[in-house]
Amino acid sequence: MSIIRPVIFICLVFVIFSCKKKNAESVLGLDVQPANDLLGITVTDSSSIFMHTQRVDSVRTYNDQYKFLGSVQDPVFGQTHASIYANFSIANNLTNVSYGSNPILDSAEIVLRFAGRYAGNLYSGLSYDVYSLNEKIVGGTHYYTNQHFPKTKIASRQTNLQVRNGAICLILPFDTNLGQYILQNTGNLVNNTAFLNAYKGLYITSSNNSNISPLNRGTIIEYDLDDAVSGINLYYHDGNSISAKVKVAQFTFRGSDALRLNHIDHNYYAAAVTNLFQQVIEHDTLKGNANIYINSFGGTRVKVYLPFLKAFSDSQNISISRAELILKVDRSGYNSTFGGPENLALIASDASGTEELVFDQLENTDFIKYNGTYDSTTKQYTFNIARQMQKLITGKISNYGFYLVNALPSTAYVARRDNRLERVVFGGKSNVSYTPSFRVTYIKYPYDK
Repeated sequence: MSIIRPVIFICLVFVIFSCKKKNAESVLGLDVQPANDLLGITVTDSSSIFMHTQRVDSVRTYNDQYKFLGSVQDPVFGQTHASIYANFSIANNLTNVSYGSNPILDSAEIVLRFAGRYAGNLYSGLSYDVYSLNEKIVGGTHYYTNQHFPKTKIASRQTNLQVRNGAICLILPFDTNLGQYILQNTGNLVNNTAFLNAYKGLYITSSNNSNISPLNRGTIIEYDLDDAVSGINLYYHDGNSISAKVKVAQFTFRGSDALRLNHIDHNYYAAAVTNLFQQVIEHDTLKGNANIYINSFGGTRVKVYLPFLKAFSDSQNISISRAELILKVDRSGYNSTFGGPENLALIASDASGTEELVFDQLENTDFIKYNGTYDSTTKQYTFNIARQMQKLITGKISNYGFYLVNALPSTAYVARRDNRLERVVFGGKSNVSYTPSFRVTYIKYPYDK
């Protein structure tokens, strides 16, 4: 028995080391193999990481309850303006609504409830303009953040957040002539189909502010349009009675007919830092060697090139354990009033420059190692693209570079950028304080392909 065991052991060793790796595309270990394992090789590179910032004209805006409104002067990114397009409808989808034979409007207002997120100075007073739309927002249509609708200005007010029934709200004027017209024209109150055909919606903006500056940062605030407090309130009384009590007719931004969009303007001419301006306006890609910039609301993305990837495979098969792009946040670009994103996404580019998912995002076993989350201790983001790297070095896919985007990295949400309020600045490869790196851990197999 003591003789058989060593023989079996020797045979097993011979079999293991004489077997060729049949599938060079598989990613062995994928986090199982420690970086300091004797069988693993770790290579860290920074000089071959080429990145630059690209301006994105617009991103898709989605119809959901949370929308952003306001204007900010960012010390790095210049000015950003967030405006809201929204229709409004009869609350609770009521039909054949009547406010009496002689309703007299006393006042009218628009109320938006604060949802909790903001950038800039929360209590910075801004001037707001309200417009009535002359064209309907069409349900089921893909709109983008540069969308414009024809409109007519109906009200203006400079104001700040206020408390209404215990809730923090923005309260804006609504045109009294339009309010009176809504109350007395019962033909448009038959149902919401008739109502929405008659009243196309509103555009609310602060983009005409001239008072935001490096001293007055302004603010962009997230509002909950589905909240019961949010909507249009028309306060009226019965004109046939001298002692009539004031009543309220509320119209809502929520419900099955609700359509809500964000319009976003990024103005890099308004005191954005020179390095950013040179990249996004003058298209000087070499400036990305110093810094790269991820703006709010999908305003910028970063093109990332890793041109040396094929060199890893040289004349032998290798299996990638980890392939980590590490980006360090440039703290000199940090400002407490403009926070950084909790997550970012690194996705691939195809031959035409179109965005596409990396393979590490597709399967749960890979995605849990993909990362993309901000590490508050190291002040950096790490992306593990081992699966993508393995396919690149084996020639299964071509290397057209990557995009760093301000989005959640999961496949269900990576396309969405219009709800990303935060922004961040990274060091480029010549930034000695915040140098990025690409760290690859792999196993090399000593036999011919």
